[in-house]
Order: sequence, then C-alpha cells, then structure tokens
Amino acid sequence: MKKLFVIGILLLIRLPNVTGQNTGIWDVYQFGAKGDGQTPDTEAIQKAIDQCHGAGGGKVYLHNGTFLSATLFLKDHVILHIEAGATLLGMENAEDYPDIASKYPTYDAPGLTSKALIYGENLENITIEGRGTIDGRGDKIDKRSLNDPYLSPSFRYRPRIVHIRGSKDVLIRDITLLNSASWVQTYQQCINLVISGITVDSRENPDIEQAVREYATRHRNTDGLDVVDCERVRTSNCQINSGDDAICLKSFSPDKKCRDIAITNCIVSAGASGIKIGTETAGAFEDITVQNCVVYDTRGEGIALMTVDGARIERILISGITLRNIKRSGIFVRAAARNRTYGNHNNVNTPALKNILIENIMGDRLSALGCSITGLETCPVENITLSNIRFTFEGGGKLKPPADIIPEKPDAYPTGSMYGTHLPAYGFFIRHVNDITFSNVHLSYARDDDRPAIVCHDVKNLCLSGLKAQGTQTTPSLIVLKNTSHAHITQSQSRTEIPCFLTIAGNKSGHISLTCNLPYNSREIVRFEDNAPENALLKTGSH
Repeated sequence: MKKLFVIGILLLIRLPNVTGQNTGIWDVYQFGAKGDGQTPDTEAIQKAIDQCHGAGGGKVYLHNGTFLSATLFLKDHVILHIEAGATLLGMENAEDYPDIASKYPTYDAPGLTSKALIYGENLENITIEGRGTIDGRGDKIDKRSLNDPYLSPSFRYRPRIVHIRGSKDVLIRDITLLNSASWVQTYQQCINLVISGITVDSRENPDIEQAVREYATRHRNTDGLDVVDCERVRTSNCQINSGDDAICLKSFSPDKKCRDIAITNCIVSAGASGIKIGTETAGAFEDITVQNCVVYDTRGEGIALMTVDGARIERILISGITLRNIKRSGIFVRAAARNRTYGNHNNVNTPALKNILIENIMGDRLSALGCSITGLETCPVENITLSNIRFTFEGGGKLKPPADIIPEKPDAYPTGSMYGTHLPAYGFFIRHVNDITFSNVHLSYARDDDRPAIVCHDVKNLCLSGLKAQGTQTTPSLIVLKNTSHAHITQSQSRTEIPCFLTIAGNKSGHISLTCNLPYNSREIVRFEDNAPENALLKTGSH
C-alpha cells in the first residue's frame, strides 16, 4: 500500500499544470491574482494575457472573485473570459490608466487617446465574454479627475471601460459593463465586429423626469456603445442604459466609413439619444439597418440621423422600433455644415443625406417639441420615406411663427431642440428636402395642440398618403406647404374638426394635387397665403 501511495503522489507531481498551453485556459490565480477586490491584480492578469498570446491563443479565465485592475492590454487570439459571479473592477484613480500614443484620430491633439480599462490596437481575433461584470468605477474616478467632464483635454483623463481600435474579428458577448467614467465602449476602425447579448448600465442620473439643473451627479458623457468608422458590424440582443447616447455611430476620418452594420433586437434607454448616427460625421455611413428595437426614457432623441461634418449618409433602413417617453424629438434627421475636423485631418467632404427608409415605428409620450427632417438649401435631405408611423405626442403646443423665420443654424450642434422648445408642427417639420414620402402616418396628441400636424418648407416632390391626424378649432390647417412644389396628397384626413385641411403659402409653391382625401372635418379645403398663386393647386378630387 505504501508503494502505491508513493507512486500516486509521484504521478500527481508529474501531472501538467491545469492552466496553460495544454488546456488552452490561463487561470489568473495561477499567475498570482488575489481576486479579493483590494489587491491590484493588473500584473497577474496581464501576464496571463501575454503568455496566452505567446502560446498562440486561448482563454484567460477570471472566476470566483473581484479582480482590481488598471489598464489591461489585449493581445491577438486571446479570449478574456469573466465567469458568472466574477468582477473585473477598475482602479479609482485616473492616474492608474496610462495615456496611450496612437495614430487614430480623436478629439484631442494628434498622438493622444483616451484612457481605458481594457485597450487593444491593431489586433486580430480577440474576445471579451462571460456572464460576469466589468465595473469601470466611474463614480470614484469622476471625483478625482479634472473639473471639466465634457470634451476638453480632460476628457481623456476619464477612462472608458473598453477601447478597441484598428482590429479585426472582435467579439464582445454576454458581459455586463457598469459605471463607466466616460464612453462605456468604443470600437474604432474595426472590421468584423460582433457585439451580442451584453448589458450596459452606466447612467449616472437615472431619473428621466428630473430636470438637468437638478442632477444629483455630474454628467460624465457615458455613451453606451460608440462605433467609429467600423465595417461589418453586428450588434444584437443587447440591453443598454446609458448616461449619454445609447447606441451611436460616428466617424472621425473623412477617408473612412461606417458600413455594413446591422443593429437588431436591442432595448435601450439614454440620458441623450437612443439610436443615433452622429454627431461626429467626417467620413461616410452606408448600408446600415436598425431593426426590432425598443427605445424608452430618453432625454434626447429617440432616433437621430445627421451629417454635420461632411459625411455622406445613404442606404439606411430603420424598421420595427417602439419609442416611449422621449424628451426631445422622436425622429430627428439633419443635414448641416458644422464642418469639424479630427486628429491630423483638415479636409471636409461634401455632405449628403439620402436614400433613407424609416418604417413601422410606434411612439407614445413623445415630446411636445415634435419631429424634424431638415437640410440646408445647399445640402437638402434627399429620397426619404416614412411609412407606417403611429405617434402620440404630449401636445399642448401653441402656434409658431411662419416657417421661414425659424433659424437655419447651419453650424450649430444638432439636436431636436435646436429650433426652440416647440417646432412649427406638432408632428413633423420638414425643410429643404427633395423627394420625401409619407405613407400611412397617424399623428395624435394627449393635450390639445394648436399647431399643424405637418409643415413643409422648401420641399420638392412630396407624396403624402394615408395621413390621419388631429387638429383643433384654432389650428390654421392640418397641413402647411410653403414654397413646396410637385406635391401629391391623397387618402388623408383630419380626425377632428379643423378650420382648414391644407394651406399653400409662398410664391414658389406649385404643381400640388389633392385626390381621394376625406376633408369632411374641415370647413375649408384649401387656403392660399403669402403670395401663393392659386394655380399652384393643379387638381382636387377630394370627397
């Protein structure tokens, strides 16, 4: 028996380490990690990452503990796996996160980049996964960082949780990201990026009904997900609750693109916009779909599309979205000319915003502000279709001045409220747009609103079919067309009694037809104002 016992002990001694090349798993405890949430484990985790990479790849395994860490640098072919119940906990001092030199453009001077808890650049085949948690400890860092929380040089002193740049085959799945000090996660110039099943909870002021001036916690610009100049991106089945924009596509490089992107089955809530293209828009955005998502309790826009720094935006499909309790515009589309540049770039492209399809959208408790689709006379929005839209607004708005004195603000920061607290229409204000179609759009409000449902100014080729909208006895008309030409309105009606169905205004209006409408709630069908020629109305066939 003694011999057998000795042989058994010898065999155990000769067994290979369960961590390492033989198993494909690098357990951080084997590299000295304590996992007690008090002792820094940065060195142990980084050593595991480096050895995993050196062996050709595998899984770095965090489990059964809370691992305190400063910046970790990912390497090729490494899976960072955080097991259920485990937490990767960021240091609370901004100084623990080094500034990293980089060629990729950002807000700050060339060669500088933002700090991050997990950083990777020019990598291949990397993964962050697991049912565990990464806590950025943003509330602690914020108290120690510089005074300005916005996009000044101090922005880089507040680390993100994940920052990946110039990498291929990136997978982020199932992980929970909490309490970031700035943007929660940023992916820049990555190709083949998959983000699946993650949870983001980084909202420093969660009470959406609280006024901004009453914020208990300083706003830290905690975007939930930023995708910058990336191609072939799939984001699905995510839940994001963020202090700033929830899902945001951006471009810092005029020669790069956000392209071939699908966002599906996500539930988002935000201290700013829910789903957004912009504001940083230097390059191009094309072939993007957003489908089957829920957007609720947003302080900014529900859905926002904009080009303000020279970007070309085209072939965008947004479908199957529900909106609830949106504090600015439910839909905001904007082409403008702020023309900001980033990094070493100093050229600005010729902007375009065209070929947009927005369909099957339902919204309730939308702000009384209203929605807007606006370009510039030199850069109109083109070829946009809105179909199967059912919106209920808070209402309570009063008549606005004529559309032609609503300021253009070509270089202003674009938000739904840039024209004031109430747009000229309670539903949609449309200006400088070519080729726009509204099909089966139902608009209503919770409180009486005196504004028209739709106001168009300098619009060419308008097709309005199947509009059903509310109005009041003091609403001048359900629809206002000012300097609008080649417009066809059909199968539309007011759901309540109103003075007039359509107002045509401006001497540039023309080639307008009404057919098969139901204006029985309107005392007057058409009214001409502001030097509009009566022959602007070519045909009426309403009954």
